[in-house]
Amino acid sequence: MIMLGLMHWGEKRLADAGVENARLDADLLLGFVLGWGRERLYLERETEVKRQQVSAYRDLIERRAARIPLQYLTRRQEFMGLEFYVDERVLIPRADSEVLVEKVIELVKSSKGEASAKLDIVDVATGSGALALSLAHYIPQARVVGIDISPGALEVARLNAERLKLKVEWREGDFLDPAAGEKWDWIVTNPPYLSPEAYRACEPEIMAEPALAFLGGEEGLDFYRRLARESAGLMRPGGKIIMEIGYDQAQAVTDILHEQGFRTKVYQDLAGRDRVVLGWQAAQAKRTV
Repeated sequence: MIMLGLMHWGEKRLADAGVENARLDADLLLGFVLGWGRERLYLERETEVKRQQVSAYRDLIERRAARIPLQYLTRRQEFMGLEFYVDERVLIPRADSEVLVEKVIELVKSSKGEASAKLDIVDVATGSGALALSLAHYIPQARVVGIDISPGALEVARLNAERLKLKVEWREGDFLDPAAGEKWDWIVTNPPYLSPEAYRACEPEIMAEPALAFLGGEEGLDFYRRLARESAGLMRPGGKIIMEIGYDQAQAVTDILHEQGFRTKVYQDLAGRDRVVLGWQAAQAKRTV
């Protein structure tokens, strides 16, 4: 079958199934089968595709039409310029979460005390390890620990650490329990923050990802409440908490932190939506944030 016709078929099949960006996904899946970049697909669009490759492509298109996320089909997702392995055991890293990593890097570099010091960073609910490994890559002087309650997620995180040749210590356990008994300069997390109602309204692809990574209690705020209660005793003087939030949760999350004696600052994503909350204890030494 000629490549251009195959591409058109894939796009139409996905569009009929209600897949957003049907053309892009169809092209990416064909490129995945052939081992080609998207540009080459169009430059060589009159090429005859082998029967075995056509079969493999049709199978992937049908699975994508069933609303299995693209990243679970290709087993990869880029995040912070690094390529991560992902499968159904972990949440798919999203570009919105890069705001959190970028803000930590920015604040560390702008702080005279942190720019050259060895830092201890713990990533709670690490999943694929995207946050922890990105921080280990871009802040090489840091000791980074990733925590998750899911053994399967930690297997994926370890695989990503091996692939990226980065050193992160992985600990299995509930919430901050595996971090107890130590002091941390940074506590970072992209927690589950959807209410059941918000979760039910999500696109079908979301349902293919681990529900544990999304559901944050009746209001989607359970994780933040527990973090605010338990984190202060684990932080060094000048330590900070930084958390991803839902676009409409900034006020609720900052209120929760204020009740526990934190000062806060909210940062927006590239679309101008509230995306990250930074917290630090009011009694701690003043720093520019």
